[in-house]
Order: sequence, then C-alpha cells, then structure tokens
Amino acid sequence: MGFTAMTPIVLGLGGYLFTYYNTKITEERKAQIERVNLQVKSLYGPLLACVTASKSAFDAMVTQHSPNRSVADFMNAARLNPNGPEGQTYRQWMKEVLQPLNEKAANIVTSNADLLEASSMEPLLLQLVAHVSAYKVILSRWEQGDSAEWSAISYPDKLLEYCEREFKQIKARQAFLLGIKNGGIRAKL
Repeated sequence: MGFTAMTPIVLGLGGYLFTYYNTKITEERKAQIERVNLQVKSLYGPLLACVTASKSAFDAMVTQHSPNRSVADFMNAARLNPNGPEGQTYRQWMKEVLQPLNEKAANIVTSNADLLEASSMEPLLLQLVAHVSAYKVILSRWEQGDSAEWSAISYPDKLLEYCEREFKQIKARQAFLLGIKNGGIRAKL
C-alpha cells in the first residue's frame, strides 16, 4: 500500500483526532463557565452582598448611637454598661439586623463551600461561622435577661476585604471565560 492509498486513512484519523480534542476543549470550557457562573450566583455574589450590608449596618449603628462615632468607644460603653443606651442599642441591632445578615452569610458559606475557589477553607469564613453560632447562644441569654453576656469569638474584621477580593477575581475569570473585555464589550473571536 503506497502513500497515496494511506492518505484518506491518515486524513480521516487526523479529522477524528481534531474533532475529539476540539469537542473535549469546548466541553471543558463550557463546564468552567457553568462553574464560575454558579460561584458568582450562589457563593461570592450573595456572600459579598450580606457582608457589605452587615458592615454598612454596623457602621450606621455606631454613627447614629455613639457620642463620638468611635467603634471602640461604642463597644466599650455597651460592654461596661450593658443596660445603658449603647448596650441596649447594640443588642437590638444584633437581634434585628446584624445577626440575621450574618446568619445568611454563614449559611451561604456552609451551603456552598464546594464552590470556594481555594483548595482549603479560608479561616475568615470559619471564624464567621463560629461567630454566628456563638451569637445564637448569646442572643438566647440576652432574651433570658443576661444582658452582660458577650461572645469570645469576634466577627472577622477582614471578611469584607476578603469577599471583595474574591468576588473581583471570580468576576474577572468569568469575563475572561466569556471573552468579555473593556467593561463588557465582547472580544472578537
């Protein structure tokens, strides 16, 4: 069998291999786009919204109810005199605004941990879940009249920065996979 007789076989095999690898690459890209869209929709977007709202609400509480707008002074006043105006305000905001937002954020994390971009769980997210869990007990004790009760697990102060950074990175990856450049203009193929 000469070279001329083998040409259709070689071309057929080459066409098959090209189609196989092209289909494989297309399916992998499609799966990547689906995953990144799910990450934005179910994890990073809602988490950023909840954490941003919680931070804004906390800042508003301090601005409205602290004589000098200082977080440290407001929290010290609330702890030193839990039945004073700052203590009462803090408990009310925790019960009605902050804890519900924080619980929603913790639920987003625990329900969608498989969508995290990192290979290990971010310590700030673990601290958020622990903080929210501990405050369930604190809120219960407040309801029972123990207004001097405080959690030993603080809210992770750097959580908003983490969420903003991760959201920005995942949105950049989403834009890259979708071929979007320069503020939403689709790249030419």
